[in-house]
Amino acid sequence: MTERLAEIQRALDSFRMDEARALAQQELDENPSAAAYYLASQAALTQGERLNYLRQALEIDPDFQPAAIELGLSKPKEKPKPEPKVEAVSQPVAEAPALQLATIGRRWMAIIIDGVIVGVATVLVLILGGAMAPLDAALSSADADAVSEAFSQFQSTTLTANLLVSAVYNVALMVLFNGQTLGKMMLGLRVVKKRGGRITLLDALLRNVFGYTVSQIFLLGYLWALFDAEKQAWHDKMAGTVVVEERRISR
Repeated sequence: MTERLAEIQRALDSFRMDEARALAQQELDENPSAAAYYLASQAALTQGERLNYLRQALEIDPDFQPAAIELGLSKPKEKPKPEPKVEAVSQPVAEAPALQLATIGRRWMAIIIDGVIVGVATVLVLILGGAMAPLDAALSSADADAVSEAFSQFQSTTLTANLLVSAVYNVALMVLFNGQTLGKMMLGLRVVKKRGGRITLLDALLRNVFGYTVSQIFLLGYLWALFDAEKQAWHDKMAGTVVVEERRISR
């Protein structure tokens, strides 16, 4: 591994993603290699960019196992290579990455921003889906029983729509943007595995669908983060994740 590749790996381990991207781009401009494209994929901003880097790594070296594994390709049978090259890129450092845990205040601000976005999206879904028409009709009829029944139905529909929109919003964005929603992007926060790795689709589903449901019981799951050593809410503990502050290059 060259010195610059080692620097990229150190930046990734410490979750200095801006720095990792800048170093990876320099390495690709000067000395494109499978290892460089693979490391660039780990710092990619979007899922599409990540997949593109992984494919380019395999174009240079079809036997490069880290890229093949992430793309879900089978292990090459014709020319299996020994592991040294793979270990040089993917071998974890001896110490755990020095991640800077996000403060509870910044996390709540991100949650509020995401909540507003989900709320607006839910209203649009209700309007476009015609969910308000029965309520309007009941109000026009001036029948108290009809209004009560229509309002009850509207509440149930709104709750269901909000849960679905929230699940799709959180899971889709966290998978596509490597642990970030729009709120977290604005606050410079990211959800990662406890040792700094990228979260998977299963992690996102477990954390943002089942985990959120449990954490919202009297908000106890969120309040738990105030006293937890790693500032994990219940949904973080279920998925094995933490929320960190993304470090940026000082200019």
